[in-house]
Amino acid sequence: MVEVLAFGRVLVDLYANETNTPLRHVRSFSKYLGGSAGNTAFGLARLGARVGLISRVGNDEFGAFLLERLQQEGVATNLVKVDPEYRTALAIAALFPPADSQVLFYRKPCADTRVTVADIDRDTLLAAKLLVVNGTALSESPSREAVLWALEQRRSAGLINVMDLDWRPMLWAHQDDARLYYGLALRQTDIALANESELAFAGLSDDPAKAAHHLLTLGVREVVAKRGGEGVILFRSDAGPLSVPPFRVEVVNTLGAGDGFAAAYCYGLLQGWAPENTLRFANAAGALVVSRHSCSEAMPTLAEVETLMAEGRK
Repeated sequence: MVEVLAFGRVLVDLYANETNTPLRHVRSFSKYLGGSAGNTAFGLARLGARVGLISRVGNDEFGAFLLERLQQEGVATNLVKVDPEYRTALAIAALFPPADSQVLFYRKPCADTRVTVADIDRDTLLAAKLLVVNGTALSESPSREAVLWALEQRRSAGLINVMDLDWRPMLWAHQDDARLYYGLALRQTDIALANESELAFAGLSDDPAKAAHHLLTLGVREVVAKRGGEGVILFRSDAGPLSVPPFRVEVVNTLGAGDGFAAAYCYGLLQGWAPENTLRFANAAGALVVSRHSCSEAMPTLAEVETLMAEGRK
């Protein structure tokens, strides 16, 4: 039985092999498993957690590749359905280290937004210690209804829900719609993970403390504000803020850092670690991901994270 479920987008990443090159001039790409939920599940498996994924892939070669790669890494795929109509999504990226990468999405329509309530085995959903939902899954029906149902079922049972905000404006027709559905999901969420722009969007303020306070008033009990090179701040409903500095590495690709952080943060929750240790562990994992070319294949092992943490203490 899995101890954590990730719910949301899984797709194929095509990342430029030439750095600092616009997509129109790139000559070759490397293919990886991608998508926030897929990466998070992949990262948790790398760390040694028993993890499953709730999503859909297309009935195509890319979908077969994703299922095969997930299974090879040890991710349970019994809740990853093959959609008979919609294709597997793609994300094509040009890399400009240390600046943010430029991503071109091919996902409207796509398979991972077609998850339905009927796809989700309720016993499996309620048996997991953690559910980690991906905000992009709220962008279209029927996956948005499936996400809200899953969160509500677990909240009613007193189980822990984690939401990675994964705010992608280009995937929404209207920002007001996004705020509505994010608000509904956050009211069923215990722990929210957000970078600076995501926190400002959901928290209605560019001030991290004010934005986090807004989320806490919705019923979230922990808001994890990821600030890149500035480290991370944990805002809690029952304690003051906790700041943890970053680990310094040479940046190759900023994509996937948040997913590596999310996987490691959830791993720390599963272990019952103290908040500061969990934050340091997640920071180290995110740092290792940005120092590598891919997202999923960049996810570190437990030993790699522990090594970086030990080096950081010297």
